[in-house]
Amino acid sequence: MKSGKKRREWLGGFYVVPAMALLIMLLIIPLLYTVYCGFFQYKYMMKGNYVGLDNYIYCLTDSTTRNAFLTTLLVTIAATVISIVVGLILALWIDKRGGFFAYIIELIGLVPWVISMVVAGLLWRWLFNGDLGLFNVILKFFGLDPIYVIQNKVSAVIALIFVMSWRTIGYAMILILAGLKGLDGSLLEAAKVDGATAVQSLFRIKLPLIKSQVLLATIVLTVSNFTNNTVPKVLTSGGPVNATNVITLEQYNLSFIYYEFGKSSALSVLIMLVVTIIIACYIKVARYEI
Repeated sequence: MKSGKKRREWLGGFYVVPAMALLIMLLIIPLLYTVYCGFFQYKYMMKGNYVGLDNYIYCLTDSTTRNAFLTTLLVTIAATVISIVVGLILALWIDKRGGFFAYIIELIGLVPWVISMVVAGLLWRWLFNGDLGLFNVILKFFGLDPIYVIQNKVSAVIALIFVMSWRTIGYAMILILAGLKGLDGSLLEAAKVDGATAVQSLFRIKLPLIKSQVLLATIVLTVSNFTNNTVPKVLTSGGPVNATNVITLEQYNLSFIYYEFGKSSALSVLIMLVVTIIIACYIKVARYEI
């Protein structure tokens, strides 16, 4: 009996080995190699001298990298807050309304999340185009002056936040809606009988019970927005004058424009540490136990 159980355990371990090997090969080894490269002078794919923490010090003290990090924080926080708030409002509305129209809203909300980020970025870049964009064509039709959205520093940042929010609202909505659908209706009925208002039921019952879904959506969207390279690259390419140069674009520039792979590796490690700290803070603030 024991030998049969042991054989099944060994067989289960044998089935896990290919997946673990793939995980180690595609994730663990590249991660360790990136950390290793961060301590050397890598330029034009040529390994140079050991420089210790110089690459990390450069990333922490360089003004361009520092500004890119601040821009990334601004865009990430704004886009995530907008997505969670709007997604929560839509989820509450759909949960209360239901019916065919609610399903249509769910499908429409999910479209930006599932389509290619390159396609989405190109679509909005065309819409925001100062000469041929649809918005400015409409403005010209009514005799108004065109608005050059992505050619202005302030409006380019706002446009980037808008597009990243537009892309992720549907995900937040569906995840929060799933939590709302799983609530015990008897709790809400009991609260209603006891005289609780809709606002009290929302803040005292619904939101505390869907805390896990809101936290998960916040973590996923924060990481997605913080590490998003595609949308900023396609929409604004970091311009104008580095106004939308987020940290992943700076990492891309270090790697494939300046070929500073040592500094790029160090910046990658720093980005990973920042994302890890943000997630830990979220969990700590929400008092969520894994």
